[in-house]
Amino acid sequence: MRKYDRSQPLVMIHIPKSAGTSARVIFDNWFKEGLLTHYFEGTTGKMPQKYDLLGMHTIQTPIVVYGHFNKLRKFGVEDYYPEVKQCITIVRNPLELTISRYFFIKKNIEFMHPSQVPKEDTLEEFLQNCDINMLNHFPREMNMTNYKEIIEEYFIDIGITEYLDESMKRIAKKLGFAYNSEMLGYLNVTSRDQEISAEVKEMFIKKHELEFAVYNYALERHIQQETL
Repeated sequence: MRKYDRSQPLVMIHIPKSAGTSARVIFDNWFKEGLLTHYFEGTTGKMPQKYDLLGMHTIQTPIVVYGHFNKLRKFGVEDYYPEVKQCITIVRNPLELTISRYFFIKKNIEFMHPSQVPKEDTLEEFLQNCDINMLNHFPREMNMTNYKEIIEEYFIDIGITEYLDESMKRIAKKLGFAYNSEMLGYLNVTSRDQEISAEVKEMFIKKHELEFAVYNYALERHIQQETL
């Protein structure tokens, strides 16, 4: 993966339901006024603000743009900041991510836009029919041939939700910031009340081969770095 260049701006990709809310508290503490947010306003339809990163960035006050970068909805990294070559993100097991998304929607359904509300009533129905939005947040289009190359070329680090404390400790070291476990709060957690069968789980994994390949590669890189 890339080595962090403090002379250049950074993008922190917040993949929904992958601990991005918890990590943002830490990035706020690290970058302070240098943290710029990038979020689509669902209630108004307002697109994220676009910043002059190269004009704003300095070594003394480094810039990080933090938020949901979704190329499918035309506010991806390449849409807004094609000049940025260094990214960080946190990924989560795609099955766990999608289950968490389902229960989050159910919990907040009264605040959701109708287009965001699934037609399926049960978790298993949702898993059989939904698409995963995970890879739309990555800085470039990925496939089974190029995903490793893109990860190595564009990312300083990819944290793992299931190993969040270890991931944040490593990211802090790479960026040159202080970190301790007390900084990490677990925010935006949603309870669950449904189970899934082994058959539905197997079907889901087969259907989303690329998402699992990306997650498993990031997990392998995490384990490699933790054992160095």
